[in-house]
Amino acid sequence: MAAKAPDYQPVERYRHSTVRVGDYLYMWGGVQPDLPAVHNNEKKKSMCSLMEVCHLRTGRWEQKPTTGNPPLGAGGYAAAAIGREIFYFGGHCNHDNCCHNSLYSFNVDTFNWKELSSTTSHHGPMMKAYCDMIAIKMNGEDCLVVIGGVGPSSNNKPKQPGAQYSKYLSILQKCNEIHFYKLSTGQWISPTVTGDRPPPIDRFTLTSINNSSAILFGGDTGNGVSNNVYILNFTDTSV
Repeated sequence: MAAKAPDYQPVERYRHSTVRVGDYLYMWGGVQPDLPAVHNNEKKKSMCSLMEVCHLRTGRWEQKPTTGNPPLGAGGYAAAAIGREIFYFGGHCNHDNCCHNSLYSFNVDTFNWKELSSTTSHHGPMMKAYCDMIAIKMNGEDCLVVIGGVGPSSNNKPKQPGAQYSKYLSILQKCNEIHFYKLSTGQWISPTVTGDRPPPIDRFTLTSINNSSAILFGGDTGNGVSNNVYILNFTDTSV
C-alpha cells in the first residue's frame, strides 16, 4: 500500500494520542468513523494497522501501513517513546466495557508492531483505559511507568498490594495502581509507594521532569475533577 498524497489529512477521531520521534509526529488509533464496535475483525485490524505521520518541517501528513499485529485497545490508551520505538499500553476496545492491559512496541524505522505483554486477567496492571505512561531510567536501564486508569470491575487482575480501587458507574473501577515495566527482562514490577499517593484517578496528565521524576496533574477521581499536583520520584523499587 502506498502512502497517501501530500495533501492528505487524517480523518476525525478522538481518544487517540500523538507521539513525537525526531522530526515526525506519529498518530495511531482513536475512535474514528466506521471503527467496528467489536473485539476484533478484519476491518478493525485493517484500520488499526495504519499509522498517521506528520513531518514537522513541512506540516504534511501521510498515512502509512504497518506490519505485525497492532493493539486492539484503539481508544484511551497510553503511549510513550524511547529512542526509535513508541510503546502503547492498554486502551478501550470500542465495544461494551472491554479494556486491555497489553503492551506493544512500534518501531518507527521498520513500521512493525511487537507485542511485549499480552492482555490477561492474571498479572500486570489491571485491564484499563485513560491511565498514563512515561519512560524513565533505572540504573541506566530503560523502563516504563504506568499509573492510574479505569476499567471493568469484574474479570480483572488481582489487586495490586497498596493500591486503591473505587467503583465507577457500577460496572467500572478507577485505580491508583503504579507499575514499572522493565524492558530488559519483560517484567512488570510493583514498586513500594511512600508519601501522598494520588487517589484512584484517570484522565490526568503525567509529564516527565527528568529520567527519574514526573509531575501528575489533575484528573477525574471518585470525588470529582482534581487540580492537585503530585511530584513522583522513582527508584528501581519505589516511588
